[in-house]
Amino acid sequence: MNVEDIINKKKDHQGERFIKFGLNFNPFPKSGTANINESSDFTKALTPIDDGIHAKVAEYVADSLYSVEESDHKLICTITGDYGTGKTQLLMYAKWLIQSQPRKAYVAYINNPGTKLAELIGLVIESIGQEQFKKYLWNQIIDIIKYNTNNYRDELLKFITNPQMGLFDKANPFSTENEVNHKAFLDSFLQQIGDKNKRKQFNEKLKEVIVGILQEQNSDDSVIADYFYNLVSEDLGINKTWETITSGSGPYLDTKVVKLLNAIIDIIQGQGFERFYLLVDEFEDITSGRLTKKEVDNYSHNLRTLIDKERRWCLLLAMTSDALKDLKGISPPLVDRLTDREIKIERLSKSQVNKIVINYLNLARVEVADSILPFTQEALDHLNSISNELPRLVLRRVNYVLERAADQLNAGELITKEFIETQLNR
Repeated sequence: MNVEDIINKKKDHQGERFIKFGLNFNPFPKSGTANINESSDFTKALTPIDDGIHAKVAEYVADSLYSVEESDHKLICTITGDYGTGKTQLLMYAKWLIQSQPRKAYVAYINNPGTKLAELIGLVIESIGQEQFKKYLWNQIIDIIKYNTNNYRDELLKFITNPQMGLFDKANPFSTENEVNHKAFLDSFLQQIGDKNKRKQFNEKLKEVIVGILQEQNSDDSVIADYFYNLVSEDLGINKTWETITSGSGPYLDTKVVKLLNAIIDIIQGQGFERFYLLVDEFEDITSGRLTKKEVDNYSHNLRTLIDKERRWCLLLAMTSDALKDLKGISPPLVDRLTDREIKIERLSKSQVNKIVINYLNLARVEVADSILPFTQEALDHLNSISNELPRLVLRRVNYVLERAADQLNAGELITKEFIETQLNR
């Protein structure tokens, strides 16, 4: 078969290639890794295949989400296992489980937290999203201005000609229509200030007001106030890239991580969220040799401080077993804190291979049936063996073999060990 035939066969029959196996599509991930952007329904279907691990995840969610102590939410758990054992998938399942509960919880997922703690906090904001986090900040700012705290409202209204307007007047910056959108709020002022010098004075006063509010909301801390002001300054015509702001490279930020996280949690809770979760994947950099001993010591010390001083968050980490062992040699006190609970993922048993394959197949079946078909048992045992019992490699190879079977096998034929050997050894 030439190259053109291979491509055309797939292109012309993509929607029907798997029907002969009772499948609508190939459900196995090509890379063998969990898709962090997958729909919640897809993640729900991929529940942990180990009953013990499943129970531990459920217990972590229940104990953290429904804790009685409202001033102390903190619960930390570390997921460990070899590369390719499904740590990311377990994090994604935990995220779905948390967000499927009636109690409103915000879950921020961070993939690879970087090499300094301020960068991790920047990634938390990035996880929330630029526009969403700016909206949260603006809601806080506008509410305080609206209720005339420290005469902020009066100071800004001096710049427009008719400050005495009704709540339903579109020109009123504090009308119901304008206060729900910070851009409309700003435009309602600027559209009434035609003079260039007066507009410049207004912008200066607005910056003073915003920085003053942010400073008051964050224990009179000017560093935190400036950091958050930089996040909203783009709306005021000041160009600062999002990457620069969230990189954690600002002055003194490494010494402010506790206050920064506290401020973020305040803002999130102000939007009605009752719990804040931070899910951190690939937490291996601290032991990878990329940091100097001094940098590692600083990171571990700052993280211990963050864990000890901020109680209104829950932390779920994923890292390799070797990385956790190395970290224990670097900072035993930090490991003690990170392993309040530990969930260790082992390699796949034969029965677990069957279960994970069935879970994926059921996502694509025309009629759901708990069966490994079109694979034979010998075929799956062979795939698990040659993949060193690692889920990532198993799933990657199952995807590839199913693609080849769709091209080469007829309806009613099974995917056997011999077929797999032919495809993988050619």
